Amino acid sequence: MSEHFEVVKVTSKGQMTIPVRARKLIGIKEGDHLAVYINGNEIIMRKFTPFKQASARDAIFKLIGKGTGPVDLAEKHDQYLTEAKERKMKE
Repeated sequence: MSEHFEVVKVTSKGQMTIPVRARKLIGIKEGDHLAVYINGNEIIMRKFTPFKQASARDAIFKLIGKGTGPVDLAEKHDQYLTEAKERKMKE
């Protein structure tokens, strides 16, 4: 159990203010995201950093098609299935 305890009031819209002390301890700032979990009759909130949507301008996209080495097995999926069916038919 936590050593820090404060009481907050919920508004008619279901909103509440996270106490300054709690925000400072966890480092919550305006615009931050919180993940909300329910555990029985408890509400647990954790600071959460959402994943950034990938963009064609991201460095990883510059690597597409640049790799060398074996072909990805997924690219030959249909070919492998056809070959496996043909082998079974011969058995």
